[in-house]
Amino acid sequence: MTKLRQKRTAEMTRPEINPALGLNLVSQRTLERNTGRVSVVIPAHNEAATVAEVVAESRRGLDLIGAQGEVIVSASGCTDGTAKVAADAGANVVEAPIGKGSAVRAGLDEADGDIVCLVDGDIRYFGDRPLVAILVEPILQGIADACITDLYWRPLYPQMWLHGFFAPIAGYLFPEILPKVGSTPWSGQRAAVRELWPTNLPDGFTVDLEILMHWNRRALRLRPVLADDWVNPQRPKPELMAQELKVIFQHAIETGRAQNNSWPALERWYDRIHAAMVEYQPDSDQPQQFEQDLLLKSLNWLKSEIGKIQES
Repeated sequence: MTKLRQKRTAEMTRPEINPALGLNLVSQRTLERNTGRVSVVIPAHNEAATVAEVVAESRRGLDLIGAQGEVIVSASGCTDGTAKVAADAGANVVEAPIGKGSAVRAGLDEADGDIVCLVDGDIRYFGDRPLVAILVEPILQGIADACITDLYWRPLYPQMWLHGFFAPIAGYLFPEILPKVGSTPWSGQRAAVRELWPTNLPDGFTVDLEILMHWNRRALRLRPVLADDWVNPQRPKPELMAQELKVIFQHAIETGRAQNNSWPALERWYDRIHAAMVEYQPDSDQPQQFEQDLLLKSLNWLKSEIGKIQES
């Protein structure tokens, strides 16, 4: 029998897939709207220059969607006038130890909303509708229980993080997460119903990824929300990506996606992709082409390391 005939025979003997399999066909809307109270939590470390604007825009966002709520600024180890500026702008201010995770945790402890929205204290957003409005509205409508902003990002480093690091490793260990988080899964601008917020959070900047991984496991409808133009200060965090690899790996161990013996291979992959990122030269490399080349290198190197695990 020829290969073509064998293929046709196999296709004829496969069972038919019901196109409605798994769908609950209904004649009317079944999603329930959420009318809960909203808490906006703004983690801020020495953000006296921007925090009043963020507070005002958060208030405006709540008003636009007709939501009852509060605005909380979590002043994290501030040594400037952030706390006073925030209080003068009408926010409820709580003091927190230094560290973004510490600030988020203190804000969550203070919040009494049924929905909690995080907005960074140093962000300036230029969209017509404030971040709070576009993040919370899908949750109020019942079409999402957690949202993360899909922000257009200009500097290359986060794009290298996405193409070289997160997309390959998440695609290997947590492929279901990629269509749910958009192009900026690291974003600190996010919202979710109260029960989805974890109680155990790290002190530092891995908090955003920890929340994301927690939502991936527990949120029924985690969705990205398209956002407009924006800007915030650049604060390089050279050790953060290596820390985030450990976070992803730990979640993979806990969920049975990886075994402990795979860590050396993933660490070798990480060292190679990190070295490739260092090679970027802004005066000569074309950013988009560099991103695409980085993605292909990362995928090939990860495939190679996975192969070594399987052979051992």
